Amino acid sequence: MDLHTVLRSRITAAAVGATVLGVTAALVPTVSTANVQVDAASAIVTWTDSSADFTAAPEGTFPLTDQWYWADASDLGSGGTITDHATLDEDGLSVSEGEAVALVRGLNEPVGPSSVPALAAGISTTTTGATSFGLAIQEGDDSSAQTVVFATNEPNGDGVVDGTSNWIDPSTGDVESTTELAADLEEADGQVVGYVVYVGIDVAGEITAPPATDEPTETPAPTETPAPTDDPTTAPTDEGTPAPTPTDETPLPGTELKSLASPLESSAQALAADASGSISALRVDDTTTYFTPQPTAAAELLTPSATLTEATTTGVRIQGSGFAPNEVVGAGVGTGAQGTEIPEVAFRADEDGNVSGTIVLPADFVNAAGTYTVGLVGASSAQAAQATLTVTADAAEAGTAPVAVPVPGTATFTG
Repeated sequence: MDLHTVLRSRITAAAVGATVLGVTAALVPTVSTANVQVDAASAIVTWTDSSADFTAAPEGTFPLTDQWYWADASDLGSGGTITDHATLDEDGLSVSEGEAVALVRGLNEPVGPSSVPALAAGISTTTTGATSFGLAIQEGDDSSAQTVVFATNEPNGDGVVDGTSNWIDPSTGDVESTTELAADLEEADGQVVGYVVYVGIDVAGEITAPPATDEPTETPAPTETPAPTDDPTTAPTDEGTPAPTPTDETPLPGTELKSLASPLESSAQALAADASGSISALRVDDTTTYFTPQPTAAAELLTPSATLTEATTTGVRIQGSGFAPNEVVGAGVGTGAQGTEIPEVAFRADEDGNVSGTIVLPADFVNAAGTYTVGLVGASSAQAAQATLTVTADAAEAGTAPVAVPVPGTATFTG
């Protein structure tokens, strides 16, 4: 069995991460330069770096699943691929002024109201320019009603910023804290089911909150009371007071999103591209997505040759690159026919995805001279690389007395 197969089987089991990590991070959807780092990589790390990684969103409803949908935000029926409107390179997914794309993805599992604060605290984005992030929410099992609330650093109606961000409803302009959002979801039997990113549109910067209601207003001048008429007063009907006309309240969303533009269209918000913008990294729930090119993992042994005793006691030095920032990197050893994970060996990649350290090989596997492969694999990203190690037999111990060799001849005895 190939060493990569052995190590990747371990990753497959490990990549089912928790629904909500609750790792503290900053939510900065519209800051010009946001270099956000967290203490550890999320359970799942992926690179979404080509048009093939994005599915064109249909004009009708589509399910919120754990894949990326995209659409031209200003012309939903334009067709083509995402790279017709955006650039994918080392700067991430970028649009120029006059272009805007909408992205949406579902969570691996819906998040209930009590877990929303932890979900919000664990979100981080790395963006530039006009870029907006929002949560897609649903009410109960109703897939016909839907909306998105967008992250904003503006204070809520009480002048408070709760935790790392507040949330703005584009249909009303109201801003509420994460705590208030969770309370609203609890009351409506709602949950978060996905998330949305607009690149090239600053939702929070354009939507104006309604004026405060506690400001004093001018008292209208009194009007004359009309003179009574002889017409009889209409008798009340048995139907009672008519029901009030529905207001502009926006219902909570469903597990299917009708349109990537619907959150803004509901308030007649123009979908014009504001300015250039980009997103290079996004962490939500247990998944981090990098919109930059996927690196090629590499491994190098600084001691490519070692004796059997050295390899299994003092170990060999190895360094690797091309892993996810801050992820745990495990190790394994194999031959052409089989391989095994090396237990209790784990490195922490730095912010550039590099690792280095010493690996002591298991003596029950490396028990003879020969050629072995030593591999590294990322626990979150499944990035894998290997290097070749030559193990030689131990040299004879120094100081051993030579073996006597008999010499033929005639022995002479005297006495």
